[in-house]
Amino acid sequence: MDNGTEKSGSYGQFASQLLGALAGDRGLQSIVEIGFKMLQNPLIVTDKSWKALAMASEVDVPDDKDWNALRENGLLTPDAVAAGVRENLADRIDRSDAAFRYQTAGMAYPRIFKRLTVGEKTAATVSVLEYLKPFSEEDVPLLNLLCDAVSAELQKSRFRQYSRGMLYEDFIWNLLEGRLTDPRAIEERVRLLNLGLKKNIYIFVFDVREYDVRQFSVSYMRDTLEQMISGGRAIVYNNYIVITASFSRARDIFKTELLNLGVFLKKYNIRCGISRRCTQPSELRFYYEQALDAMRVGTHMDGDRYIYPYGEYAIYHISEACAGAGGVKKYGHPALEALMAHDREYQTHFTASLYAYLRSFKNITNAAGALHLHRNTMVYHLKRIEEIMDLSLDNYDAVQQIELTFRLLEYDKKIERYLKWDELPESDH
Repeated sequence: MDNGTEKSGSYGQFASQLLGALAGDRGLQSIVEIGFKMLQNPLIVTDKSWKALAMASEVDVPDDKDWNALRENGLLTPDAVAAGVRENLADRIDRSDAAFRYQTAGMAYPRIFKRLTVGEKTAATVSVLEYLKPFSEEDVPLLNLLCDAVSAELQKSRFRQYSRGMLYEDFIWNLLEGRLTDPRAIEERVRLLNLGLKKNIYIFVFDVREYDVRQFSVSYMRDTLEQMISGGRAIVYNNYIVITASFSRARDIFKTELLNLGVFLKKYNIRCGISRRCTQPSELRFYYEQALDAMRVGTHMDGDRYIYPYGEYAIYHISEACAGAGGVKKYGHPALEALMAHDREYQTHFTASLYAYLRSFKNITNAAGALHLHRNTMVYHLKRIEEIMDLSLDNYDAVQQIELTFRLLEYDKKIERYLKWDELPESDH
């Protein structure tokens, strides 16, 4: 058998396999695995936000970090996407009807890119990595055949996938708009639509207005953030990225779980507010607004942070409301003002001692340690504080009002005037 006949036979064999995969409804992954046998090189199908739809699962390419990112996370790294934007790669793919070879300095191996269309619009891209064998002219008709099959599969599954995504987005959008309020009707819709929304929900709201959209699109950022939050589903709503993360069992959002997310958000200048746990989807609008409150108040209090769980800022949300209605002058306890006036007049630091004592849950030893004081000195301070304020620190109501006054001072950024942590002497007047 000559080479021409052999190539023709291989082409026909692969065409038959692809047709069988399409007719048998075996899915996109099956088609990509056939494509790997056809081209004898790793390949991947990505959507327009560079999210992996399917890739050859048998291939390990240890020295290509972008390929590994796609294998491990299903998304290109933001740096890789930004590099592609700088090189106008997406635009070139959109403008090219034919496949083209491409390599930048950051790519360990050359690629062949071929755009896929559904309804005359670019829907996805097939990328082939020149890793196991060099590219050849014989790859072109095989790649075109593969792309025709992938396009047909995308066309076939487009309505199903699009409908599921749109049903979820429409459902969440209506909840956020307050258009769905009947708990029983909502529960029934979740069941009928098989949306996978579980009992315990947290709302993450990301403010993407300050990050540089020239690096990559909001849709790419949406998909990237969705990947970083387990149990999360993302939509774009009111110019924010909103993620509903739901879990079967109640759980808290711990700082350690958010560490990587915080590093990422800082890099791209994105801030995030997180609601408390929501157990009723009908109240999603309330918790969305709570996440916005957390982000606004948190940014005011801690501008150097990028993640703001509402639980950490709830007291400052109260302080914000008080500040708008009279603030410390109206709601502050006069006894604390008397103590601060004494500190100003006599250059003492009793306000700092009281603050540390209350922040330490009235534990004298811990408060003394926080201020590097001897315990006996702290005992003396507390005695003098009660004398100056003319009240007992065992008076629950008075102490609660003093606590609120401290929070108001913190919100107004005034408390540093009275708390000189590194200048406290061993004794005061």
